[in-house]
Amino acid sequence: MQMQETNPTKILALGGIEEIGKNMYVFEHGDELFIVDCGNKFCDENKLPGVSSIICSFDYLLLNKKKIKGLIITHAHEDHIGGIPYLLKTINIPNIYASSLSLLIIKHKLKEHNDIKQPKFIEITDDFIIKEKHFTIDFFRVCHSIPLCYGVCLQTPNGNIVTCGDFRFDFFNKMEQTNIHKICDISKRGIDLLLCETTNAESLGFSTSEYLIINEIKKRLMNAKGRVLITTFASNLRRIENIIEIAKNLKKRICIIGKSMETNIKSSIQLNLIKTFKQDFVEPADIKNIADRDLLIILTGSQGEPNAALNMMANGRYPHIVLKSSDTLLMSSNPIPGNFDQVEQLLNRLYKSGMKIYVNSKKNKLHASGHASQIELELMVKLINPKYIIPIHGEYRMLAAMKSNVSIVGFEKEKYIQVTNGQIVELLNHQVNVTNNFVNTDEVYIDDNKTNVDNSRVLIARKILSTDGIFNVTILIDRNTHKIIGIPKLITRGCFYANSYINLLHKIEYSIRDNIESEMSKNPKPIDNLRIRKIVEQTITYFIYKNKHKKPLVQTTIFDVHPW
Repeated sequence: MQMQETNPTKILALGGIEEIGKNMYVFEHGDELFIVDCGNKFCDENKLPGVSSIICSFDYLLLNKKKIKGLIITHAHEDHIGGIPYLLKTINIPNIYASSLSLLIIKHKLKEHNDIKQPKFIEITDDFIIKEKHFTIDFFRVCHSIPLCYGVCLQTPNGNIVTCGDFRFDFFNKMEQTNIHKICDISKRGIDLLLCETTNAESLGFSTSEYLIINEIKKRLMNAKGRVLITTFASNLRRIENIIEIAKNLKKRICIIGKSMETNIKSSIQLNLIKTFKQDFVEPADIKNIADRDLLIILTGSQGEPNAALNMMANGRYPHIVLKSSDTLLMSSNPIPGNFDQVEQLLNRLYKSGMKIYVNSKKNKLHASGHASQIELELMVKLINPKYIIPIHGEYRMLAAMKSNVSIVGFEKEKYIQVTNGQIVELLNHQVNVTNNFVNTDEVYIDDNKTNVDNSRVLIARKILSTDGIFNVTILIDRNTHKIIGIPKLITRGCFYANSYINLLHKIEYSIRDNIESEMSKNPKPIDNLRIRKIVEQTITYFIYKNKHKKPLVQTTIFDVHPW
């Protein structure tokens, strides 16, 4: 008879749930911990002036730094690697496991930063296996919008977990097929938990094939009389590879503009993922020597970023290129959530030049998402056949749409588990339990490559106040007798109308008292105020999230009482 495991495997997201960006997931068993991805999230500078991006709090990892065995990277998009430099400034990560392309891009990124605690870089392939005391980890290739992307299978003492990364199924993309055969082999192990992305869960059917996008771009390139400018995500390297091949066949010279675009293309050429020659390219300063009809410019700025090349051109500030009416611009992307206003403002400025502008639409198929739509998500679920699903990588409406999608193919709704960032999930003997324990997931704001925790916490507090309200708690405590004097006093604002929830407030007050006294009785030494505040916060979070699905700001005032 097989022995029952008594120590649960913990799973939690430090970022990536109820949001697009800053994906970071933790898998922990005993004295071992693996991190999957460490991304950032871009923000609207009009709402957060001076803030370039947002990353996760690393507080939980600092508390468990001795357990960390490695960081696994599914692919080299910013929302999966953008936080790595700041993680390495904070914690010594022994190993980073990633594909050859991801490792090159990460290394380029790290050159821009000082005070990095250098890890060991280990390349993963389809056959690579990580073997530790509690974890056996292997990988399967998935198709996305950048080469060499992987899903991850973690075998633990309590069962098997799969996180599929960002994926889609596109059978045109011969170099980057989702490895259905490997997925089926992994499925035969019996998968207890699937962490599945949900970005396009609201999109019906199957995603548009990249084949249609490339044909549309080819048609526009062939018909253009003057210069053609194409902007797309710098990481969409398979599309860029195809565009370069079309341009070469049309005898056009190619100009690459934008730091991230140049870095990614150089990395792909170095790894022979893009096959081209130096003479195919022209430097921005030499554009004036090339006839307009013979020139293709591939550049950054599809998201309206203030300092990107396209935005500078729209403002007349780019040194080598002045836009003119004979130019054609192809916007081979869609605005990501949070960037719609920026992109609209950019387009309005670009139209003033008189150039022809084509944006992605049903008529002009210039962009296909790298994320799975409804049928592709259903296909992945059926292939993996998990016992439980936790949706990740999506805003709340996407997580909810995914639930409807998987129920269509017979998945039990009770085993579709929606959690929040920081909420600890436990896998024990093949059964999933969602706890009401939360770790800190305060966002950290990046300003000029520097983290600003203090400002971020002020802004977070304001945000929480505006949506979830605040609890002020006053406690009188006699540490000599290990007793709370009276009942803790609660005052709440902005969370709910207190007079309508008197019974709930009383239950919270008594629970705070009982939980603190229970903790004090276990410890012969007086517990400090930090621990008391943590107990208060956890107690309030448990009751309010359970009853109101809110996570209010909690402020605790503690008075030491010494009776005569």
